[in-house]
Amino acid sequence: MSDDELDELRERTARGSRIESASEKTERAAFRESITEKLEEIDTGERQKALSAWDGPLTAFIAALEEDANADRREAIVEALCEELGVTVEEPKRSEFLALTLRVGLQQVASEDLDVLREALREDAAKGL
Repeated sequence: MSDDELDELRERTARGSRIESASEKTERAAFRESITEKLEEIDTGERQKALSAWDGPLTAFIAALEEDANADRREAIVEALCEELGVTVEEPKRSEFLALTLRVGLQQVASEDLDVLREALREDAAKGL
């Protein structure tokens, strides 16, 4: 075993690491439950599906992308977003474009948290079976 492998093994078997892992699992479960509750609120109409943000420069950027003269640029961005997420979206509406953009950003900075969202979505879908 290399020194790096030994260090990694020590880290994984250290008492503190196991306690942290249990704590992280508890926090993850609580976060997933919170997401599940919000999904139920959306399903029952208690919470809106819409998101909003006040950002003038970003609004101007999106509005410019929506112009026919910038269709090639918009399509290239959509293609890159879809590729990053491994999805296909044909001619997305503004809300779909913004959702793709937000998901890519969150995927890059909070991928583990998005994994929790996916778990909650799978659980929610399983309830309907």
